Amino acid sequence: MSRKGCPNKVHSGIRYPRKCEHCDYISNNPSMYHYHKQTHNPIPPNQLCDHGCNTLALFRGTGGKYTCLKNAHHCPEYIKQHSIRIAKQWEGATKRKEATKESLIKRLHNEETHNKLRMTLRKKWGDFTPEQMKDFRHYARRIRSRAQKWAKEQGYVLGQQTYHVDHKLSVFDAWKAGLSESIVNHPANLQILEAKQNSSKGSKSSITVEELLKLIN
Repeated sequence: MSRKGCPNKVHSGIRYPRKCEHCDYISNNPSMYHYHKQTHNPIPPNQLCDHGCNTLALFRGTGGKYTCLKNAHHCPEYIKQHSIRIAKQWEGATKRKEATKESLIKRLHNEETHNKLRMTLRKKWGDFTPEQMKDFRHYARRIRSRAQKWAKEQGYVLGQQTYHVDHKLSVFDAWKAGLSESIVNHPANLQILEAKQNSSKGSKSSITVEELLKLIN
């Protein structure tokens, strides 16, 4: 696994991340690479801005729209149209807000909903007091923050939709076992996973406390 940027992906002999041949854009997958490449396609002669300002287009966005300015949001006609859309969206906003509030109160502020929530939390976390769960949240925040710092120091590029740093022995199991931060964030307990793989793994541990301590020692 490469430690320069994201772990490399290979598609048809081409390695990703891949730098655009026309600019400094770097993509992590083929779809985004070719999607971005459209912005460098030649602009047809006399092509006007798609937002209706009757100005010649100078740029093409990744969505295929031609614009008079590189940032389409700065186009005068776009700003005008956007203002009209926002004004329409706000029509009746107060009534919708009140209706939503009443609906939430009816659905959430009743004993049946509270009982379901308690059962769900108990099934996931066990019988812990609010003070214990508060302690766990603080513990988990410190652990995950330092794990991400470690990954960045090793040269990995993390992202919500790309790659995550994962604990083989989960943070929750480590907290229950009373392990210190130095043990939980030992390199032997850390691994880089694709976002989808890490999400499917959830809070499950792939090793036990004993196995982790054996790896460290």
